[in-house]
Amino acid sequence: MQIYYDLDAPSKSFQDSIVTVGVFDGLHVGHQAVIQQVLIQRKKTKLPCFVLTFDPPPLAFLAPERCPPVLTTLPKKIEILEQLDVDAVVFARFDAYLQQMSPDAFVQQVLLRRLGARQVIVGYDWQFGKGRSGNAEALKQLGNQHQFDVTIVGPVQLHGEPVHSTRVRDAIAEGSLNIASELLGRQYSIMGEVVEGEGRGRQIGFPTANIEAGKQMLPPNGVYAVRVKLDGDMFDGVLNMGTRPTFGGEKIQVETHLFDFEKMIYGKKIEVFFIEKIRVEQRFPNPEMLVAQINQDVAEAKATLNRVRTETPIAAESCLDQERI
Repeated sequence: MQIYYDLDAPSKSFQDSIVTVGVFDGLHVGHQAVIQQVLIQRKKTKLPCFVLTFDPPPLAFLAPERCPPVLTTLPKKIEILEQLDVDAVVFARFDAYLQQMSPDAFVQQVLLRRLGARQVIVGYDWQFGKGRSGNAEALKQLGNQHQFDVTIVGPVQLHGEPVHSTRVRDAIAEGSLNIASELLGRQYSIMGEVVEGEGRGRQIGFPTANIEAGKQMLPPNGVYAVRVKLDGDMFDGVLNMGTRPTFGGEKIQVETHLFDFEKMIYGKKIEVFFIEKIRVEQRFPNPEMLVAQINQDVAEAKATLNRVRTETPIAAESCLDQERI
């Protein structure tokens, strides 16, 4: 898969293409349904297919105070799009130039001139152009005017409601990890760099990897059974997310203790898959009582992970269930 970070770069590579456009935060099963239509058309026409998306999302430029936490980091988007087998992805930076474009200008200057679109496939709720004045139906009219084909993909329904990124965020915020996983078509995860902490975990016999999660969507504070991907290998663990009230903390931290793991991994990038919540965060009168509880947490996390592994043979990091879309 070819990756571009400049809207002008693809025009040098592709003259005729199939394009889909969107923020694609989460790359949930609704997004995957759109991309599957792109792949179907690629097979029919033998044309290369582009995904045009934005990093950071447009709202981070337009109204950063209203921009929600992200569901998929840039590396995760790349990983999923590679698994979906698209030919190329453009991660455009949304700026004042794009903000001021009318729907017609966006079609002519971006879709046609830069991406060489002969077919454009979008979701039913896609909006574009200055002030989001264009929508999927307007794109269809512009397709007739400028002679390119437009396909609008309807919503994917789950439990009687359409799948969209806000619904995924709501499920994660509520701690409904099973619902979030169904909406995403994979286990929810976060990615981050392991940074040096205060060393309290090591002092009490449970060394942790402290993760810099940035602006990613996080489930409620608490203790979770997790699986961690590091250098292509998977490890079981238990994660605590919160302020560490026993030690008088205030800043939310994400700390993962990996079972039977002794390596120093500062600076490493890891991915944490949230499997199941074990308990809420709580304050203990002294470190000794905390240690006793952590021992219970570890035992429960191991039992949970073994149970889930038996119930769900598909690996936690597995991403796409093609039959669902």
